[in-house]
Amino acid sequence: MPKLLIFLGKKIEGRILHKPHTYYITETTKDFTTQHGTIKKADLNKKDGAIIKSSTGTEFTLISAGFHDIHSRIKKLPQTIPHKDIARIIIQTGLNKNSTVLDAGLGSGALAIYLAGICKKVISYEIDEQTIELAKMNMKSCGVTTEIKNKDVYQAIDETKLDAIILDLPEPWKVVKHAKKALAVGGWLVAYNPTINQIAKFNDELSNNKEMMHVKNIEIIERQWDAKEQIIRPVKTPIGHSGFLSFARRIH
Repeated sequence: MPKLLIFLGKKIEGRILHKPHTYYITETTKDFTTQHGTIKKADLNKKDGAIIKSSTGTEFTLISAGFHDIHSRIKKLPQTIPHKDIARIIIQTGLNKNSTVLDAGLGSGALAIYLAGICKKVISYEIDEQTIELAKMNMKSCGVTTEIKNKDVYQAIDETKLDAIILDLPEPWKVVKHAKKALAVGGWLVAYNPTINQIAKFNDELSNNKEMMHVKNIEIIERQWDAKEQIIRPVKTPIGHSGFLSFARRIH
């Protein structure tokens, strides 16, 4: 189990000497060295919440890494869906322990990994075998699995009565004709794309199918804030545009 070693920072007369920092440790069978000294391996295996000291006498707090900590450190590919968009997909579609979901465009597995911890079953389609191997490695590190098919979703979908189909693909409009047959009535079809032009073509294709109803297009912007003492301001590097989401449902 990976561990988190938390340094709370250090001030001298109100001046910040060292900022807080969290170290992520995957190997607890050997000593771990930080800029504030070395932590003995025996200390790395103490109980959660333990206060331990480095060779320089600096104090750290030790806790076990949670699912989010591990997921945040998976090996990512370009255009990996970020947490802010994953959360909205899950909430908008109402996915839960009874849901069966198709994730098409597996990529690094970031979305599929989160879905696997929530849904009854997750099926992933991906055409690139090297990408599949990366996703499997990430899934193993997070302790989850999905059913992965080396298959092109543009050609066909094997499953039926799906609760949701989520597309992270450059041409999602090519999937609408298959999705309307594969979804259960009331099921969700979601497209995630970096440009609004891709979303527009997807929405146009939806409008040509009476079985499908477009619900909304959204973009989520995340901005962190500093809020302490006399400092009340947004941080300098907000997480801006990552992608657009288009949500649709099968209604017939």
